[in-house]
Amino acid sequence: MKNDSVLQSGHTDVIRQKKLKNVLRKSFINHYYININVLGTAVTLLGKTISLCQKEEVERIAWETPSIWHVNNKLELNF
Repeated sequence: MKNDSVLQSGHTDVIRQKKLKNVLRKSFINHYYININVLGTAVTLLGKTISLCQKEEVERIAWETPSIWHVNNKLELNF
C-alpha cells in the first residue's frame, strides 16, 4: 500500500502537467513536439521548438505555474 502523500503528490503532478499543456495549446507556440514532465515542484521541458522566442516563452509559462520552483529547459531548436 502506498503512502497517501505519495499518491497525492503524483495526482498533483498530473494536474499541473495538464494545466501547462492547456496553456501551451492556447498560445502561439507549436506545442505538438513539446513534452512536459512535472515532478513535485520541478518541471522538465523536452522536445523541439522552431525558434528561441518559443523556447523562452515555454519556459516563462512553466515558471508562472503555481508551486513550480525549478524549470529544466531541455528544449532544442529545430529550424
